[in-house]
Amino acid sequence: MEPATTPEATYRHPPLEDAEVRVIAPAKRRLKPSDVLGYRSVIRILAIRDFKAKYKQSLLGPIWLVVQPLAFLLAFLIAFKGLGKVESGHVPYVVFTLVGLATWSFFQAGMTIGTSSVMTNSAFVRFTPCPRIAFPIAAIIASLPSFAVTASGAIVAAIATGYLSPRVLLLPLMLSWLILLTAGLVGVSSALAVRYRDVISALPFLLQLGVFVAPVGYALSNLSPAVRAIVEANPLTGVIEASRWAVLSGYHPSLVAVFISLGVTAVLVVMGWKVFTRFEPTMADVI
Repeated sequence: MEPATTPEATYRHPPLEDAEVRVIAPAKRRLKPSDVLGYRSVIRILAIRDFKAKYKQSLLGPIWLVVQPLAFLLAFLIAFKGLGKVESGHVPYVVFTLVGLATWSFFQAGMTIGTSSVMTNSAFVRFTPCPRIAFPIAAIIASLPSFAVTASGAIVAAIATGYLSPRVLLLPLMLSWLILLTAGLVGVSSALAVRYRDVISALPFLLQLGVFVAPVGYALSNLSPAVRAIVEANPLTGVIEASRWAVLSGYHPSLVAVFISLGVTAVLVVMGWKVFTRFEPTMADVI
């Protein structure tokens, strides 16, 4: 006697879908260079906020923009000009140093704020779909007053001493170069700081050393050939030399330092973008 068959056994159909495994992985990169222009309104608001936050609850407020470079200038006058007998050629030492301080003040401020920009906005990174590239860019823009105040002082001093060059009209071009150099370094440092907090801890120490490895308060002609080669390899040296050439009449920059800085700047801009965009998709997970 044959076993009875059930309707389920008689009318069996193949499954509607094949069993498949889906693996969800974070994208390696989500940003494109064209996206930055779409974030310009966010960047503007963040830059204003960062500038205000820098001097919030400060007794002197934005006056620090004048006090800090003056303190540096006094230190260089004592250490380099007074004790070291450093010569600045035919250009008065104060004017010579102020141009270097304009570049250094912006670089120091941009690196300090920019490196920690993602970390200081960790709540936005973790809980909102905010454009994370906007944080380091806004930090760099918020540092522009540091350059503007010191560069204005250098121009006034150059006019007063009769050493202002007509090439000063090229100074915005030098500033653009400086912004690109700083942005490349900040792109790398801010991305690495999310995973390695040692970057933020080591930065003040590195900047304290960096002011002596860049010709802010001394001329390259005062150095021995070996030390000069080291200083010329610093990408900031080329920007300082080009800025002095633009502002100071009769100044002859080191072309070696300028070309090295141009090459390194191009490499750092590409590297900064690639490193930041590579780390950006996972920042909310590791911050």
